[in-house]
Amino acid sequence: MLVAGEDATEEFMAIHSSDAKKQLADFHIGTLVGTPIPKTDNVADDPSGPFLSQTKWKKVELVEVQAVSRDVKVYRFALHQADQELGLPIGQHVYVRLRRRAGPQGKHDVVGGELVQRAYTPISKQDDRGFIDLLIKCVVMLPSIFATQHIYIEFHS
Repeated sequence: MLVAGEDATEEFMAIHSSDAKKQLADFHIGTLVGTPIPKTDNVADDPSGPFLSQTKWKKVELVEVQAVSRDVKVYRFALHQADQELGLPIGQHVYVRLRRRAGPQGKHDVVGGELVQRAYTPISKQDDRGFIDLLIKCVVMLPSIFATQHIYIEFHS
């Protein structure tokens, strides 16, 4: 669990629909007051080990986008080291999380933006090193915009 013993509000808001968010009031049983539990994951990354961690979010850089069709693209993200293995068993998924820009298009203020999170199964080969490839399809269904569309829009802005 990435937020065990911590405030999970951002994670909840990132993955649940607007209907689920509306139901929060019906299930609210109280508000926790007090000092937050400090994070204990202060261990530095081992560049010789696998990139992924089950307990820690890792930053990656989008380095390439390849169009497969009009609405499908392969996004390549660089890992911290060029020869680093991903460390994900075959058939498993990774979570992609980003904060949307809060201002008008072109502004780089992401601090106040909405957190968006989505699970993807990489298409990279098991022995690939230094990167992860994700195949993402975006189907525009307005006026509702799903998490994949949020991520797709942010990757392209």
